[in-house]
Amino acid sequence: MVITLYDFMHMSETDQYEIVWKGTFLGDRHDNGLWIQCYSLGSFYVELFYDQQANQVQRLRPFTRVEQLAPYL
Repeated sequence: MVITLYDFMHMSETDQYEIVWKGTFLGDRHDNGLWIQCYSLGSFYVELFYDQQANQVQRLRPFTRVEQLAPYL
């Protein structure tokens, strides 16, 4: 299934998380006490912000600019 950023932004939060888990994992990093994982969903990317102490995902941040992949390189 091909999904656009527009489609993703109009999904429910639950559906967004399900789609992200099906994406291609690109890498992770640690910043301000959070683990941030990056996934490719074809035409865009999504960062998943995970709070290890609370054991929960805080938020998702989709983006399209390749420059924003720099922290994972």
